[in-house]
Amino acid sequence: MWSLPKDDEFLPSVPMARLQRMYDGEVKAKPKVRLLSAIHRKRGKSIDDIALLVRASRNTVHSWLRKFVERGIDGKDSIKQTGRPTLLSLRQRKQLVKRLERGAPHSNSGLWSTKEVRELIRKEFGIKFVPQHVWRILVGCGFSLQVPRPRHYKTASPEEIERFKKKPKDKSSITGRKVLSWAAKMRQHSASSQQSHAVGLAKEASQ
Repeated sequence: MWSLPKDDEFLPSVPMARLQRMYDGEVKAKPKVRLLSAIHRKRGKSIDDIALLVRASRNTVHSWLRKFVERGIDGKDSIKQTGRPTLLSLRQRKQLVKRLERGAPHSNSGLWSTKEVRELIRKEFGIKFVPQHVWRILVGCGFSLQVPRPRHYKTASPEEIERFKKKPKDKSSITGRKVLSWAAKMRQHSASSQQSHAVGLAKEASQ
């Protein structure tokens, strides 16, 4: 860490009275504590003393004061990061949405995986993204995570359904066998009843 100026050498173009007014009028917590650190430094306080007074780490206080030295009084505010450009134009995003809405070509559910979308973008637009950025693009286009509904273990497969459709005769033959079996049993029962009745009549005649 390089040494930082203090006393009047710290922010020489900014009078203490101005620093104090800015501190009194600041409503945001972070800029306010940074201005307080600058006031203490201009009063000749060491970095360790300032860290104790504002309840921050020594490294944090040093970073705040260094930004004041580099940027002047604007050092009280953080610089917003612009972030990495999306690399996909609005037109390309619209094309991507239309393509995705057709459904995934190799999925029965029609749902896309991040890996498949990543490969689609690479082929269609010649741009290669990491999976995390692909997911951010999908969310930005209005898509959400969808989980395919699990197939019940008792659900018949398409092949089983097709085999079932091809066996109507087997079903009728089974029914037919059941009817014939029932009829045979009824005939046996009828014959047995008639025989028992005949034996009874014979007994009566002998008496």
